[in-house]
Amino acid sequence: MIDQAIHGKVVLGNETVICLSFVYGLCDYRSRRDLWKDLIFNAHIDSSVPWLILGDFNVSRYPQDQLNGPPRISKAMSEFNECLKAMEVDDIQSVGRFYTWSNKRAGNFTVNKKLDRVLANWEWHNIFSHSLAHFHNSGVSDHSPVTVPLLDHRCSSNKPFKFLNFWVKDARFSGLVRSVWEQRAVGKPLEAVLCKLRNLKRELKSVFNKPNPSPKREALREEIECIQSNLLSNPSNAGLLHQEKLLLSKLWKAKVEEESFLKQKSRISWLRLGDSNTKFFHRTVSALHHRNHIGKLQKSDGSWISSQPEIEQEVVAYFSGLLGEQGPPVSSAF
Repeated sequence: MIDQAIHGKVVLGNETVICLSFVYGLCDYRSRRDLWKDLIFNAHIDSSVPWLILGDFNVSRYPQDQLNGPPRISKAMSEFNECLKAMEVDDIQSVGRFYTWSNKRAGNFTVNKKLDRVLANWEWHNIFSHSLAHFHNSGVSDHSPVTVPLLDHRCSSNKPFKFLNFWVKDARFSGLVRSVWEQRAVGKPLEAVLCKLRNLKRELKSVFNKPNPSPKREALREEIECIQSNLLSNPSNAGLLHQEKLLLSKLWKAKVEEESFLKQKSRISWLRLGDSNTKFFHRTVSALHHRNHIGKLQKSDGSWISSQPEIEQEVVAYFSGLLGEQGPPVSSAF
């Protein structure tokens, strides 16, 4: 415990250990430097444990975090963002109020800022990717209270087909596409194209039935380990040396495929392949998965729903009403 933060560990009912830090940043940015040092220190103590940091940091991250604020990043903001970068944490998905603090004044004296945040490390994203921060109405306080539910209300569903870029470098790819495209399809030209695309999707899923190359890479590592163990007792065995060379070539190819696979999933387009970015891509994919779902939805009457069936029903009802309305007649006069 320090004057600006309380740190602790919690054991959940399923024996999962998590770290929690509750923050109250001081008003002066120079005084908050002690808080940034403390948070960075704690980030390096136990980085393998899910860690959630929440509270009033008394500083925003971006200019848009302040309503009608100056369009620039202040020194206090820069120091805060540098701290989060060093900690390797980021905001978790949030719903509810965006501006979490108000000075409760009216007119030109009104000030609204996002000073309260819920941050998490990569281990938290891996285990609690479904969690979200719900910032509620402030009530009598000038800050919005926040809750972070840990129960997963999502239901599993079939994953849609996704074409993976590294497939085109496989020796079987061109022949497979050619054989499917040469098949005769009946119907109008567009219908024929759609039919061939469906057939191609089925063939791709059949041939490349394991889209994630990671298990393949691990299996190759185990084979190499076995071959190299045998080479210890028979280092000049030509057959074993040939197998080792072949497996190392396959492992290199699998590593390139895995990096391409993760790069595509992470949607990072500005980073070059071949620089062992696997860990970075894994983290980016985890963060995307964390944000790529709807955990809570506010209905038109102001109430919140969190179960997946209710969310699906509300979305369908909303767009059915929206798209089902007949718009005003369009005039032909200009």
